[in-house]
Amino acid sequence: MINLIRSVLFTLTFYLMTLILFFVMAPTLFMPRRIALYFPIYWTKMTAILLRFFCGVNVQFQGLENLPKENGYIVASKHQSALETTIFHRIVPNTFYVLKRELLLIPLAGLYFIKTGCIPIDRKGGAKTMRKMLSGVQKRLAEGMNLIIFPEGTRTKPGTKKPYSPGVAFLYEQCQVPVVPVALNTGYCWPKNKITKYPGTVTVRFLKPIQPGLHRRAFLDELYDRIEEAQDTLPPPIKG
Repeated sequence: MINLIRSVLFTLTFYLMTLILFFVMAPTLFMPRRIALYFPIYWTKMTAILLRFFCGVNVQFQGLENLPKENGYIVASKHQSALETTIFHRIVPNTFYVLKRELLLIPLAGLYFIKTGCIPIDRKGGAKTMRKMLSGVQKRLAEGMNLIIFPEGTRTKPGTKKPYSPGVAFLYEQCQVPVVPVALNTGYCWPKNKITKYPGTVTVRFLKPIQPGLHRRAFLDELYDRIEEAQDTLPPPIKG
């Protein structure tokens, strides 16, 4: 019960903090993108503070030395919880996401998504949507931004393995940039589709990047093997 109460308090405070930050940072919508990108950085830092204070959840990062020195790369991460949408901005510089078009309808948030370089897509748009998405991703990467992508396409429970979407292999082949695999165990502390969060220290591990040059199928197999093998070495979070 205590975890539920603390989780509810976190959720209420999180949304209040987000709303306040939206208005405080609103002037950045009229400034260059590099200034607007401070918003998600502050947001993720404040979220981490609230999560630690209310729920006792900490995040430790491993393998930061594996991030390329030059921007313009892709981070392909395991996806177990909503926590993954709040942690990468403060570690990976100049991040952007490919997101479903409906998210642009969220008041204020939609404006920030556009301003910070996120690329909206219609998931039912077919080949035309893929071409438009590819063009947008290539443009952002050329500008020195870094794409965060979840190859599973949806959140999965800890211990669950599912095929990776061929979309990440398509981007790898077409963009010709390094892809950094990421393993993590966030789902133990922030379970999928549950409001209750459980105390502990979760691990986000950046693995050695996969360099350009592999064929699409070979890349997808390599990405899957690296992430899933690393997943098997991550213990459940340290409690407290």
